[in-house]
Amino acid sequence: MCGIAGLLITDPDQRPQLGALLAPIFEAMTPRGPDSAGLALYGDGVEVHKQVGPATKLTADMALADRGGTCGIAHTRMATESAVTTEGCHPFMAGDDVGLVHNGSFSNYATVRRDLAATGVSFDSDNDSEVCCRLLAEQLAAGAGLAEALGSVPDRMDGFYTLLVATPSEMAILRDPAGCKPAVVAEGSGWVAVASEYHALSELPGIDEAHVFEPAPLEVHTWRA
Repeated sequence: MCGIAGLLITDPDQRPQLGALLAPIFEAMTPRGPDSAGLALYGDGVEVHKQVGPATKLTADMALADRGGTCGIAHTRMATESAVTTEGCHPFMAGDDVGLVHNGSFSNYATVRRDLAATGVSFDSDNDSEVCCRLLAEQLAAGAGLAEALGSVPDRMDGFYTLLVATPSEMAILRDPAGCKPAVVAEGSGWVAVASEYHALSELPGIDEAHVFEPAPLEVHTWRA
C-alpha cells in the first residue's frame, strides 16, 4: 500500500499557492506509506525531492508550503518491490521531465525492463515503477501524446496499479483493469487534485463545489496547466 497525491493549477493566478495546497494532501498520505516520500514540482523547470522517512519531514525540509508552480505529484511509499532507499523513492523521472508516481505493483516488469534495456534504455534503480516511467518516456519521445502513451500501459504491463503522471504541461491518471488501487479526483475552480483517499482533499478551498469522482478502470484522464 502506498499513497499518491497530485495537484495541477489551471488558473495562473493560483500558481503561487501550489505548495500550500499540495502539502496537506501529500502529508495526509503518510499512513499509506511511512517508509519514504518524494515529490516532483513543476514550474520554472522541474525539481525532484526524495528522502527516506515521512512526508511531513520532506515538506518541512523543502518548505513546500512556500513554493509556487504549475503542478506537483507526490508519493508516500510502503516498500514491497525494492529496498527502502532514496533511489527507490518515487517520483521516477525519465526523458528529463516525465514524472510518475505509482500505487501498486507490476508482475512482469522484469520482462519489460529487459525489452527496454535491449533498445538502449538505462535504469537508475531496480524498482518496478521506474520501468513503467521509462516505457512512457520512450513512447512520448516517439511522438505519442500523454493520453495515448498512458492508455497503452495495460498492453505491456501486468499488475494492479494507479498511475499518476506529470509533464511540464499536463497531469494524467490511469487505474488498472480491475480498479484494485484507489484514486479520487477533484476538479475545482482553478485546480485539479488527486489523492488515494478523499479525506486528503477535503480541506481544499471550494471542495464542496468541485466535481469529485473515482476514475473508472482503464479510463485515462488528462488535464492541462
